[in-house]
Amino acid sequence: MQDEVSEKATLSIESIESVTPGIPGAAEGMAVCVVRCIEGTARLGMTFCHLSPAGGASIAIPQLTLSAIEWYGKQVEQLDTVHAGKVTLSGRGVDTLAKRDVLDSAPGISTR
Repeated sequence: MQDEVSEKATLSIESIESVTPGIPGAAEGMAVCVVRCIEGTARLGMTFCHLSPAGGASIAIPQLTLSAIEWYGKQVEQLDTVHAGKVTLSGRGVDTLAKRDVLDSAPGISTR
């Protein structure tokens, strides 16, 4: 297994296919998005965060976990730079995601 602690990946959201908001204080939400990997290699289990504009200021959205990657109709474990794929992200704040948002991995944290 590669050292996921030092890996970094950046995803750009091309479109959002579906969002299932979580229940406050209980279940996390889930979003299915088409993304392009613009830096590094995104792997299953990596966590991502992004900044969301809030009334002119930016606020950090809680971490989102990459729980599925589909590439050309097949489930894969990673998405390399310049490739696009359909991903499933889970966590609080998925309902704040928007087209063209950039998600940066949170190095050192992996659920896998």
